[in-house]
Amino acid sequence: MHDVKFNYLTELCLRYQQDGFYVEEIPLSILSKVDKRFEIPQNEKIIAVLDCTILGSGKTGVCFTDKGLRWRSVGNGVGSIKWTEFSEVNQFKVQNEVEIYFDQRKVFLLGGGSNYPIPLFIELLTTLRDFLKQYSYELLLKQHSISSVVTYNELKNISTLFEKYEEAFEPNNGLLVDKHISTELKKKVIKYFDFHVNKDIVAFLCTFSLKKTDGIVICDNGIYFKETFISLYYPWYVFRNLPLYLVEDELIIGKDNVFHLTHSKMKGSEILLFLKKLQKHANSVYQDVPSVVELYSINSKSQK
Repeated sequence: MHDVKFNYLTELCLRYQQDGFYVEEIPLSILSKVDKRFEIPQNEKIIAVLDCTILGSGKTGVCFTDKGLRWRSVGNGVGSIKWTEFSEVNQFKVQNEVEIYFDQRKVFLLGGGSNYPIPLFIELLTTLRDFLKQYSYELLLKQHSISSVVTYNELKNISTLFEKYEEAFEPNNGLLVDKHISTELKKKVIKYFDFHVNKDIVAFLCTFSLKKTDGIVICDNGIYFKETFISLYYPWYVFRNLPLYLVEDELIIGKDNVFHLTHSKMKGSEILLFLKKLQKHANSVYQDVPSVVELYSINSKSQK
């Protein structure tokens, strides 16, 4: 058992994830470019990075830090805005499909190589601005520490309920738990998911048997989804009340991320049930932990 630290800025960014928008677990290849190219001071902490390059180099994009927003656009140089100043922006809008404006000021380009939906980006900016107006910068960045966390054994027990493993054969539903994950497969998964620190992998659900590494990884710190054009990570305190539903052979995660289950050995309905069981458990563990979702719910009720 170990402490989990988070703040509402991190939680909001995590909820607005799509491929290329990295929160907390930012690839080292991108971090190494961001510090220098975005001119970020040493005393400023990077929370999230939206990579706007075609090849994922991190040379251009938007950084969310504990001080504010920083950006770098092709041909548009670097720029920044503090959260206190950001809270005073009245309107976020887009022109010419890629130009982002704060009121009448053009600040950066969201084009280049980013597939992040611009309407969703505007929604994220608006949500952050509204949070700052309704609450404060101090609450947005206040560090919360959680001592009761999801444990390896609890996740293992839940995962084992859905595993169909036969010692002499390949697992018939694609789910491998604990020691059933071979050392060779674990190495491939770690490389494919780009884990740059050691992870205790509880379970791996392969969703594309031909590729073998596409799928879902369950760790004690959170859950990972990865396939071509999709790479998502949710710590358990966020995943506990994340929207999840099925549309035929597609799993819809969070803010309309589409995860394909067409080639999965495990049926989509069973995968959804498995994920819902994990959510239910995370909910029970973190029931007393404040959530940005609950803050907005309380606020909306008080205004009625």
